[in-house]
Amino acid sequence: MRAGASNAGTAAPPGAVERERSVWNLQPWYIVGGAVALVVQAGLIVGLLVNRAQRRRAQRELAERLRFETLVSDLSAAFISARDVPQHIERALERIVHELDLDRAVLAELGQAHDDIIWATHSWTRDGIDPLLGALPSRAYPWIAARLLDGHVVSLSRLDELPSTARTDRENLAARGTQSLVAVPLTVEGTVTGALSFSTLRAERDWPDELVPRLRLLAEVFASALARYRAETAARESEDRFRLLADTAPLMIWLSGADGRRTYFNRRWLELTGRRSEEDLGEGWADSVHADDRALAVESYRSAVSARQPFTLDYRLRRWDGDDRWVLDHGVPRIDENGAFTGYVGSVIDITALNTALRAVLESTALRSAIFGSLYGQVAAIDRDGVIIAVNHSWTRFAEEVGTDPTRGATVGVNYLDACRQAAAAGDADALRALEAITAVLTGKRPDARLEYAFRSQSVERWFEMTVEPFRRPDGGAVISYIDITRRWQAEDESRRQREELAHAQRVTTLGELSASLAHEINQPLAAIVTNAQAAIRLLDRDGIVHADVSEALTDMAADAQRASAIIRRLRALSRKEHASQRGLDLNQLVDNVVTLLRYDLARKNITVLRTADPVVPLVSGDPIQLQQVILNLLVNASEAIGNAPDGPREIAITTALRAPGLAEVRVRDTGVGANAADLERMFERFVSTKPGGLGMGLAISRSIVEAHGGRIAAETNPDRGLTLRVELPCDGSVPAIEPSLPGQISPGVWDQQRIAGERKPL
Repeated sequence: MRAGASNAGTAAPPGAVERERSVWNLQPWYIVGGAVALVVQAGLIVGLLVNRAQRRRAQRELAERLRFETLVSDLSAAFISARDVPQHIERALERIVHELDLDRAVLAELGQAHDDIIWATHSWTRDGIDPLLGALPSRAYPWIAARLLDGHVVSLSRLDELPSTARTDRENLAARGTQSLVAVPLTVEGTVTGALSFSTLRAERDWPDELVPRLRLLAEVFASALARYRAETAARESEDRFRLLADTAPLMIWLSGADGRRTYFNRRWLELTGRRSEEDLGEGWADSVHADDRALAVESYRSAVSARQPFTLDYRLRRWDGDDRWVLDHGVPRIDENGAFTGYVGSVIDITALNTALRAVLESTALRSAIFGSLYGQVAAIDRDGVIIAVNHSWTRFAEEVGTDPTRGATVGVNYLDACRQAAAAGDADALRALEAITAVLTGKRPDARLEYAFRSQSVERWFEMTVEPFRRPDGGAVISYIDITRRWQAEDESRRQREELAHAQRVTTLGELSASLAHEINQPLAAIVTNAQAAIRLLDRDGIVHADVSEALTDMAADAQRASAIIRRLRALSRKEHASQRGLDLNQLVDNVVTLLRYDLARKNITVLRTADPVVPLVSGDPIQLQQVILNLLVNASEAIGNAPDGPREIAITTALRAPGLAEVRVRDTGVGANAADLERMFERFVSTKPGGLGMGLAISRSIVEAHGGRIAAETNPDRGLTLRVELPCDGSVPAIEPSLPGQISPGVWDQQRIAGERKPL
């Protein structure tokens, strides 16, 4: 019973589950301690791994820095000891590309205008990648160029990093296949002189921040090398230029050191002395100085060196052939940028001829006075105020002979300008012209002046030519000379008269040659007059005659009679010797009248006339008969040139136009035999002719007439064949009136090509 009760007392309550006890329940603190130990151990392991990675990264960075510093050191040493800097730059770029695993390295320099051109002077690329050399316009990379010029480094891991304003830069970089880029400016003394750029084309690449200072260091090395290379090149070129200039100079040049010993002589010195350079260096140059001048020259030179002052010596220098030449030796101290005296630079001039000339000048003073006194014409010299300071004998003699001309009677001491003013105030126009000419030369407005005027004394007219030239001396002044040109004027007047006689004779001769044509031209309208008159008589005799028919017949008869009268009138005007200048001449009408006059003769020769007339050609002034003579000569010469041509077209083109403001032009173009260059130069001279039996006076007379009218005449060969003669005449400012044409009338303008010259119809 007790046993049962005992078991019943220890039994679990109903519904209870008996659990098995775990390790955590048995040993919880041991488990927590072990976990903490594991965490601490893991942390130690991680710390050791991180420390190891940092140490490896530091070792790698240290190795890279050491390698980079070694690269910089090697490049610096190479550039310092290298003579061929450009070649070492290429090698340095190649090494940098391999060291940094790049694709392209470029060294660029700025041109003369920093904002225009960047020159890629050196480049190195991997195999398969195009090099980048030559001119790179800064406008192709404006954003990058602006950053580099401001001294900033441009670093692009990818092209998308460029700002939106750098669209042009992005497009040009992409066109060259660039994936990433870093560019460092080359700076010398604070000035950007170029850029050093590195790029990749195979893939994009990041540019660590610590790489930029290293690249700047590389850029400084390259900039220093380039600056030193440029300076050495400039110094070498400067020295070469100096030696070239010294050897080609027309005088002797020498250099000396600070102690005064000569260190250089140019080629002209050595050629004159006939000695070798080493013989004259130091103080050997004194051996070539004449014995009588040597001591003084050397002493004066040493005194100047001691005082470090400029000097000038004159002495006799022995030439290679033993002849002594007087020379002028001038030395100037050389001072460097620090103000230190470095020696002398000197020049030696051979003054033997100058000394001889000076002696000759001194000896010829009296001779010059005698020459001035015997000069042809009347000559006077005035100072800048116009006071006469010298006159020759002719001036004095003329003043004594003609005491009524105040401008010519002035003597030494008289103000010649005042004398001219008094004469001008008295109404002498020539004195006013002389005053203006002299004043212009004295004030330098004109280099010289010439004028001609007539002087009447005792009912005798004499012509003088006045010449004013500047008096070439420090005090200024002028030389006035008068030459009697009366005989020349008389000869020119006689020549003009004979020229007019010859022109008249030529016109008469030409009219004689055209007599058959003129007879035919006159007979036609006269025959028509007779016919129309007979028809009118027969019509009047008929019964029931219509009055309109009679009027029409009589009208035709009157028109033909007027035509015949006009032809005879032109013939008489051309054969007259008297000429009178007229204003308001219609150049087109003058040409048309001559063409009409030659019309039958040109048609008989089977020559076609092409006539082009500008209706707005201004009117000209002159003698209509002489102008028609010129046009007649040109047309006759053209027809004869065509007649001498064996084959080809037979055409004469006549054009009148306004070629320049105030200048009317007549062109006569033929398809004749033409002329060579020699004939063109001489065809307007008298008695020069290329035609068999020609007198050679036609074109000469034409030129005289044209020039007398203020114009000019010229000839030029045509590109295809023949010759073109061009006459230019000044216009008088007015334009011929053009009446509007009615239907059926002929309008001014271009004449159509006709087989018979002179017939015209509207195009």
